[in-house]
Formats: sequence, C-alpha cells, structure tokens
Amino acid sequence: MEDATLRQHIADYDQWKRGLDGQLDAFSHWLEDHFPNSAGARQVVQQARQLLVDDQFTVALVGEFSRGKTELINAMLSHTYGKRLLPSRPGRTTMCPTEIFCDGSEQASVRLLPIETLATNTSLESFRRIPQKWVNHTFDPEDAEATREALMKVAATKAVTPEEAARYGFDRRHLDGNGNLVQIPAWRYALISLPHPLLAQGLRIIDTPGLNALGNEPELTLSTLPGAQAVAFLLSADAGVSGTDLNMWETHLVPLRDHRGTAVMALLNKIDVLWDDPDEDTDQMLRKMRDEVSKLLDLPLENVVGVSAKKALLARAERDPVLLKQSCFGDFEKLLVQRLMEHRQKVANHRSLHQALTLMADTRDLLKRRLNSGSATLDHLKRHGATNPDQLEELKQLHQTAKEQHKYCHQELLTLKSSQRMLSRQRASLLAPVSSQQLQQLIDETRKALNERWSPLGLARAIDNFMGGVEHQLSNLEREVDQTNRLVDAIYDRSTLNNIISAEQHFDIAGFRAALRGLHRQAAQLRRSPQLLLARRNRLTERFVATLANEVGRMYSQMISSVDGWLDQVLEPLKQHVQYQKHLLNRHLIKLTELKQKTQTKRTDLRALEEELVRNHSALGSLEDLLKQTQPSPQPVAPAPVATMASNVTPLKSPAIS
Repeated sequence: MEDATLRQHIADYDQWKRGLDGQLDAFSHWLEDHFPNSAGARQVVQQARQLLVDDQFTVALVGEFSRGKTELINAMLSHTYGKRLLPSRPGRTTMCPTEIFCDGSEQASVRLLPIETLATNTSLESFRRIPQKWVNHTFDPEDAEATREALMKVAATKAVTPEEAARYGFDRRHLDGNGNLVQIPAWRYALISLPHPLLAQGLRIIDTPGLNALGNEPELTLSTLPGAQAVAFLLSADAGVSGTDLNMWETHLVPLRDHRGTAVMALLNKIDVLWDDPDEDTDQMLRKMRDEVSKLLDLPLENVVGVSAKKALLARAERDPVLLKQSCFGDFEKLLVQRLMEHRQKVANHRSLHQALTLMADTRDLLKRRLNSGSATLDHLKRHGATNPDQLEELKQLHQTAKEQHKYCHQELLTLKSSQRMLSRQRASLLAPVSSQQLQQLIDETRKALNERWSPLGLARAIDNFMGGVEHQLSNLEREVDQTNRLVDAIYDRSTLNNIISAEQHFDIAGFRAALRGLHRQAAQLRRSPQLLLARRNRLTERFVATLANEVGRMYSQMISSVDGWLDQVLEPLKQHVQYQKHLLNRHLIKLTELKQKTQTKRTDLRALEEELVRNHSALGSLEDLLKQTQPSPQPVAPAPVATMASNVTPLKSPAIS
C-alpha cells in the first residue's frame, strides 16, 4: 500500500535532525580534543543542538463538533496500532482542547486540567508548570479497553447553572441544556502522551473542538494556533460551510492566515456520503464543493481537499489500497508534507544552525591553511639538507615570523575583547524600550482605562492604545538595533576574516514586529466575537485582556533573550577564528623552538615539525569527515498528480531565515 508519504517524511525529518545533532556533538568533542580554549565555540554548537531538540512539527485541527477531527487523528495514527486509537462516536467526543504528543516514555497518560481553573486569570502556559493542578491517568496503550476508558475522560461534562457557565465565559447558545442546568466540559485542557512512532519523531497534534472552546480560551487563538506549522480547518462534506463554521473561520483563522502567516488548509471530511447516490458523478460533485469552499473562504483551490477519514482508517485496518485511494487521505498527507518541508527549510536556515555549521567550515579552512604552510616549511627545510648557517638563519626567520603572527593574533583578541565590552555596554540602551517596566506601565494604563469605562467600545480603544504603545516601543527598539548593527559592521570591517559578511550577523526585529502586529489584528478580530461583544465584565473578558498582555510579555521576553544571545555570540566567528589561529601558531612556535634547539645541538632533526603536521593532518581528516555528513537542504515534494478526487499541492515557498 503506497500510503507512507507522511510517515516517511516525518521519519526522514527526524533522521535528518538526529544526524545533524550527532554531527554537532562530534564537532563539540573535536573542539575539546583539538582546541581546548573553545568554550565560546562549544556554546554556539550547544545552542544549535538545543534548537534541534526543541523542534516539533505541530498540526492543529480546528472545526465544529461532529466534523470528524477525532477520526482524522485516528487515521493519521492508525499505522502502528492497526485500529481506532481515540474513542469516536456520533456527537461530541472531545469536549476540551486536546494536545497529543509523545513525552519520550513508554507509558501512556492523560493529564486533565479542571474546568474550575477558568475562574482564574492564570494562563494555560502557567498551569503547564504546576503539575499538581492536573488530574493524571496512566494506561497501557496495548490494552484497548484501558485506552478507551482513559481517553473517554476527555469527553466528560458536568452540569452547572447558566450563571456559573457565564462566569467561566461560556456562551449558553452553544451549550446543551437540561432543565435549569447546562452541560459544560469537565476539563479545560487535556494532554495525551502516547508512545507512537510519529509522535516520538516530533509530530504533535492539537485538537480544538468547537467555536465555544476557541472563544472561551483566548490563549488558543492568540498563542497556541500561531505556533502550529499547519492548521487544518475541518468541514463536513454533507453539510458544507455552516454559519458557525464561517464564524469560526472569520474570527479565528482569517487573522491567523492573513496576519500571522500561518499555513491554513480546509478539509472537506466525510466525502464518502457522496458515494451513496449512484446517479451522481462523485468526482464532479467534489470538485464543485471544493471550488465553492475555495471561493467562500478565499483559499487557493489546492489548499482545499476532500477526504474520508473514516474510510481511510478502515482501509488501513483492512489493508485495502483501493478504498484508501478513494478516501483521498493521501492528498491531505501531501499537504502536510509540504508544510513539513517548509518548516524543515526554516530550521535548516536558522541563525543558530547556520552559525554552528559556518564555524565548523571556518575551523576546517583555517586548519587546512596552517597545514599547507607547515608542509611547505618542512619541504623547504628538507630540500636544503644538513645544518648550515643559512638554515639556522632561516629557522630564526621562520620562528620570528610565527612569533609576529602570534603577537598579531594576541593583539586582535585584545581588540575583540574591547569590542565585546563595547557591545555589552549597548545592552541597557538597546533593551530599554522593551523593558518589563515599560510594558508594565502600558498594562497598568490599559487596566486603568478599562476600569474607567468597561464596554465593547472601551475594550476596543484600550486594546488599540495598548498595542499602539507596543508599536511605539518597537520603533524605539528598532532605532537602537540599527545603531548597534552599525557598530557590528565597523568591528567586522576591521577584521581580516573576509569570508563572513557582517550583514549576516545583524540583529533583525522584523519577525517580532510582524508577529506583534498580527497579534494586534487577531485581538481586534477576537474582541468582536459574540462572546466578548455581548459579555459584561467577567472572567472571559478579563482573561482575554490578560492573555493579550501575557502574549506581548512572552514576545518581549523572547526578544530580550534573543538580544542577549546575539550580543554574546555576534562576535564569536571572529573570536574563534583568531583564537584557533593563535592556538595553532602557539603549537607551531613550540615545534620550531624544539627544532632550532636540536639543530644547534644534534644536527638537523625535523621530526618535531613532522609530528605537528601529522597531528594537524589527523585533526583535519576527522573534521573533513564531519563536514561530509552535512546533508543538502531539503527539496520540495512533487505535487499530487491530478487524478480521481485529486488536489494539487502548494509549491514549496522560500522561507525567511529565522
């Protein structure tokens, strides 16, 4: 069965990361063995390795109840277990947002955050760091009944009064009622850890059920979904685009696509309902539905695909290639692969990884030049035969030249240390515009304005003023960054290292600025949602404002951390180049001194230089072997062929360097 597209690429991506991590680990050990004073270089390598460790490919599923999201997840994970893993039945099988991943252990578990935590303004991210607030259930994933029992807990509900539901921020129109009570989810969030190969290799799935769940948890819209590499909007082929579907799309996904640059696709699930009418051309019906959805959602047609998750799951369980092809599940997986390849390209171009690999190549080139110079010196001395006054004079000159070069390196290192101190002194003025005090002042002013006038119009003005203040702070930061980048240019211009372009070392806040502007537009759209427009001041509106402030604070923290890391590392290519050159020259000087002494006492003895050349040659050979392991940048996957119910795949974009 040719249905391994996603599995193969996830495994290939994981193998690529593991291979690269192994290569960087070996280079770190090489530095320890051959360059003892390489703490800065090893720190650069460690940052690149941490990037690979932390990286995951996240797919978020968004859609109303009964759109088949759970079955879609089952179909994605069905290879390993050969059966339905997550409980699926008609109706609301997943009541709360759910995150599915692998924590690296063989034990499966479900962690549930009680719905009562909505009574606080504490963020989901904060609750992740408070394990005692979660209810934990472990189970054996090989035991079908135990698995079903554990995972069905995610769908638990509880009966509360409408007033209590409103305090939590729920819209009663989207809740089931029973007399004077309404049903709300028993849990605010669920974390499911499964020892599944796809998940263990870095795939993470986020299920966000229903408009009510998204509207009641602003953090999902403002933070969680923008962090996903692919977002799939699920529709039902037998219902088309309903009013609640359109509301969800316009409120939560259009701002995500238009202002945060997130890759969004639409899935028409349950296309098997189109097979029931023998008088209709199912291919033509599906093409027409895809075209209508494409126009209605303003999505490229190739980003709208039809699938039958139910039939794909059945086909894989029964190993039926014909049914699998009819389910068109491969078209959905090809779209995911395109998103995966784009993400892999971004990781490959990330500054941390680029700097580590550049450092490895520069170290190799410097060692090669030193080896060639040493070989030429040895050959020249050998050709002149036995000891004579001319050769002694030549040894003195070689020794003096190496000594002068060593002195020059020492002076250059002192200059770089002075430059590093100069850069470090820029930190205070550089980060002053985005300090915690500046942000807190904005937050306090916003809260004061809301206390004075709490209304939809007051909320809108407060948000706009808050984000306007953020934009002003970023403009001030940008001016400081430009000045510091000019200082970096001046430092690199004085250097003799010509193979590094100083502009590549610049700090750039464009990505942060775009993300914060996107956050503003998302917040502006979200505060127009019925839950917030119709609500008086309650936990939901307070949580919305707190979430917005927390997200800005999180981005500020990321900027501060990035600036600190940049200030520490921006001169590292120069420092490591000069330090390693000085290290090699120091060893060369020692060997020339030994040779000079032996020549004066025991006639010509060139073994000292030969030993140094052998050592350098061995170090170069091992470093060359490491560099050969570097794999080329990933290539895009060919689009899906136009065939029965086929949908073209978006061409691979050229991602910006992070």
